[in-house]
Amino acid sequence: MTDTALPPVLVMQTRRMGDLILTFPLLLALQRLLPGHPLWVVGEAAFFKPLMPLAPQVVFFPPGHLPVLARQRYRLAINLSPSVEAADCLANVEADIKLGLMRQPGGLRVAGHWQLYRLALTQNNHHNCFHWADLFRMDVVPHSQWPGFERMHPRPPHGKIIGLVLGASEPGKRPSVRFWTHLARILVGEGLVPILLGGPAEREMGEEVARQLHLPKINSCGKLHLGETAALMRSLSLCITPDTGPMHLADWLNVPVLDLSMGPVEARETGPVSPGQYVLRPAMSCVGCWQCQRGKYPCRQLFSPAAVARVALSLLRQEPLSETAKQLHGLRLLQSGRDALGLYHLTPLVPPATGSPASARSMLEAFWRAVFLGDVIPGQQAEARAHAAQLARDHPRLHHRLRLALARLCSTCAGGLKRSGSTLPPAFWHAHPPMLRLFAGHLHMTLQNEDFSPAAWQKILSRLTAANALLA
Repeated sequence: MTDTALPPVLVMQTRRMGDLILTFPLLLALQRLLPGHPLWVVGEAAFFKPLMPLAPQVVFFPPGHLPVLARQRYRLAINLSPSVEAADCLANVEADIKLGLMRQPGGLRVAGHWQLYRLALTQNNHHNCFHWADLFRMDVVPHSQWPGFERMHPRPPHGKIIGLVLGASEPGKRPSVRFWTHLARILVGEGLVPILLGGPAEREMGEEVARQLHLPKINSCGKLHLGETAALMRSLSLCITPDTGPMHLADWLNVPVLDLSMGPVEARETGPVSPGQYVLRPAMSCVGCWQCQRGKYPCRQLFSPAAVARVALSLLRQEPLSETAKQLHGLRLLQSGRDALGLYHLTPLVPPATGSPASARSMLEAFWRAVFLGDVIPGQQAEARAHAAQLARDHPRLHHRLRLALARLCSTCAGGLKRSGSTLPPAFWHAHPPMLRLFAGHLHMTLQNEDFSPAAWQKILSRLTAANALLA
């Protein structure tokens, strides 16, 4: 036991910098919900050390301290990490509440409704509408208080310094040297000052862009540590960036952000959190894929330097963005915000034409969102029923196929309930059509999480019956 009167709260987030920053809203919520309890966070030292002056007031530990931390008693312990060491720690700690991935005698198990939902999204996030920063805290914050945990809006763009974040963790998520060179040249021609941002991995890329522009002083890639990058970001009028850790850093610092959401990312899951930020994404049906099935990420080709510059200049000049958005070919411009429940939401700057039906994908997304929310929020079943009715009215063939697919899934699970000891093959969830896969994957993981027990089969059969009734 520590010397403090109240037991601490433990949060384990040992992934990349962006994941750690997306955990900061959870840390703020915990400080408000559990005042007086020390807040301990396990993360990679390479990320948390330079972020400490910018992060909420917590005590950070590197992963090497997990065995020692496992001997402490906690008010609440949350594991947001996939690491086996963190899962072992959560299993061994004494805590009033445990959430997240933990190791049990029968294997890895997940505690928490939304933590299970989040982990079930691996390779299966099509039709997911929940942001990771929200999913981190939705098991902790009562749903009635979700609207009270919004971030500040970014400050208005001012000045002439534009940050260009060159890199990202995967090639498909970042533009090319040619793109950045052309974009920077346009910005310079408009009297603006581009600054190239990135770490050691982007050093050569930054040098090449600066060389082609004959502007060596604009390149800071690999020359600044994270704290210096944060200080530089505070001076930016706008940060143009792919979905990457520095994007989340700029967003956390309330710097205006234009997120170039390309490649296998889904902006509704990992886009800038603060209300009032901007996302530019492809107008493609496959947007938000976990992994591109077409090989070379054709969505990247839709991002032309001229189009991105046009949006950036409209932002800086505070021009009506709806007119700019109408001129974008193959791209959609959206703004981040919060809905009535206090959850992350992206609003298109060009709304659908009056009277035109919403896309089938958006209707399916709204339906499944209400279905999952209905597990914890009374009244969401009526919302799901309304979305199902709209789907039947505007896309009757798709609605019919969904009902058939759901009926087949229901029949399979009814058979599993009857056969004692029944399990499902690992690829079971993937055998279902994409319109149903999010739900099937979550049911599959629920069964795994409860060892395919009769109670688990009964639970998912009840959920299937309820979902089928919503579509009736």
